[in-house]
Amino acid sequence: MNRTSKLCSLTLAALLLGCATPGRSSDRADGPTQTAQTQWAAWSPASFERAAQQDKLILINVVATWCHWCHVMDEVTYGDPEVAALLAEHFVVIRVDSDARPDISERYRAWGWPATALLSPRAEPVLNLRGYRDPQVFAALLRELIAEHERGELHRRDDPRETRVSTPVDQDLDRIRAKATAQLDRYFDVNGLGWGDKQKYPWSEPIEYAFLRARLHRGDPEHAQWRDRALATLDAEAALIDPVWGGMYQYSLRGVWDRPHYEKIAMIQAGALENYAHATMITGDARWLDPARAITSYLLGTMQDPRGGFYTSQDADLRRDDHSSVEGEVYFALDDAGRRALGIPRVDQAVYADLNGLTIHALAELYRASGDRALLDAALLAGARILETHARQPGGGDTLALAVSHGPDRDADPLRYLADQAAMGWALLSLHRVTADPRWLNAATQLANFMLASLAAEDGGFYAHTEDPHAVGVFAERRKPLPENALAAQFLLELHAVEDGDGSTPTPYLEHARAALLAVGGDAQIESRGKRVAGYLSAIELLGASKIDITVVAKPGDPVGDALWQAALRVWEPRASFERSEPGQRYPDTGAAAIYLCSERSCSRPITEPAKFAAEAEAFLLRE
Repeated sequence: MNRTSKLCSLTLAALLLGCATPGRSSDRADGPTQTAQTQWAAWSPASFERAAQQDKLILINVVATWCHWCHVMDEVTYGDPEVAALLAEHFVVIRVDSDARPDISERYRAWGWPATALLSPRAEPVLNLRGYRDPQVFAALLRELIAEHERGELHRRDDPRETRVSTPVDQDLDRIRAKATAQLDRYFDVNGLGWGDKQKYPWSEPIEYAFLRARLHRGDPEHAQWRDRALATLDAEAALIDPVWGGMYQYSLRGVWDRPHYEKIAMIQAGALENYAHATMITGDARWLDPARAITSYLLGTMQDPRGGFYTSQDADLRRDDHSSVEGEVYFALDDAGRRALGIPRVDQAVYADLNGLTIHALAELYRASGDRALLDAALLAGARILETHARQPGGGDTLALAVSHGPDRDADPLRYLADQAAMGWALLSLHRVTADPRWLNAATQLANFMLASLAAEDGGFYAHTEDPHAVGVFAERRKPLPENALAAQFLLELHAVEDGDGSTPTPYLEHARAALLAVGGDAQIESRGKRVAGYLSAIELLGASKIDITVVAKPGDPVGDALWQAALRVWEPRASFERSEPGQRYPDTGAAAIYLCSERSCSRPITEPAKFAAEAEAFLLRE
């Protein structure tokens, strides 16, 4: 019996606790070389129909192209002759790329990748497993489930990782916020920094919430301390940036920041850029741009599609066609020449709407902080590309709505996902904010209209995807995931602020945002989301915050007006909406370009000097 088998009991109780091999890319899993091959079925109605007709169990293997242990389990466990034989005779086995299917990723992300879902022939949940499984242990589990099924005793196992959903009974978002904030704060590692202690992830949403709560509750020491904690965490996580090619690794092991797991994924790059951009604007210290530049050099050099948009990920290891590999710890220790001599780890060149939305938003924010036009150009090109290749008006001739598909083949997957609409809508608003070009606002509004028409639930909140008429078993249940609803709420809140402006234009977006936050605010769902409540908390804060309107009044092409616009963009005020207006439209023509800040209670005097705007704006905002 090998090392992993000794550590893991062959009983089902031990399997329920999980025996994932520790996630160091240099650790090798013992096991046989690949002598068999598991035949994977497509995720399709036909696959589920075959399972029901043939009374076969279902195994769903959720993977990521960049995932080290997914590759190891594929070669070692699914290549084991006994495992392959058991699966071929008794199971319909389906593999899903987590990046390609937001709905499946949302359902199983609590188990990490690889996630293994075992279901009845009618697609009823039985057991979910986290991480790598030794072939001997895995085969024992398969035999036990087969025997249970043949005896008619197959049953669902309780799992603490399962996302629990309870009907929200509390309509008090302040109380929900207090409970969720206390939950998030318990994860913070005061000594090692960051949220979590065993594995150090560069979680971007807790940092954004830390910045936001410190800003909105600046008089409260309990909240104000989080600004410095967030900045210290950003300093620490810079150790995850590849010193040769740039880009940020996904996470670090063993409770420290300098033992990286070497995959580079789009979500991590986008989140880090957003954080460093806001740190620059909050502190006025340009040193925060240095790590951001190291990430953007990688993003624009390796991950940008020539047509616009950004790829999904780069593998942690160099994996060759002959199945040999160079593991990340060895490969990424080399200099540029040494790496290139061996080859380049695989880049997943899929261009997905949700990941591009997050990246576009981050680049637009970094442009605000740095003034680097190349970043804005990349964001604009990506936005135009997604609208060209992913967006389409839905059926029924509704010209006021627009939906984006997950990938560029709009007919390959008929479902439309909340994550895509919310992330791209949020991104398009960021492009409108920095350019004042109405086409981005128009497209964002059309995406919001689609969300309200096709994804909103009658009892509040948004479903993860449009209705799937072919879904069976547990997959026929349309879920309301908390992180996606939080992003949708934040998008709608920003859209409402832009459309409503001075409070004279009612929109449906505000109430749908509020309803979404209430719909996913049940205690059970909050508790089961752990650290993932940070984005939700930011949305609650923004819902309750007083609104700020920043308007630059100037004639088109006025150089002073343009300078005032750039000065306004460099101010980090998350409550603010930005607008350009010609003299005499909203504000009187004083004969000079000016900026006006207005709250729900008062307006500033006209500010006419770009160099003085930051100080005068801060003095005004501190009173609000």
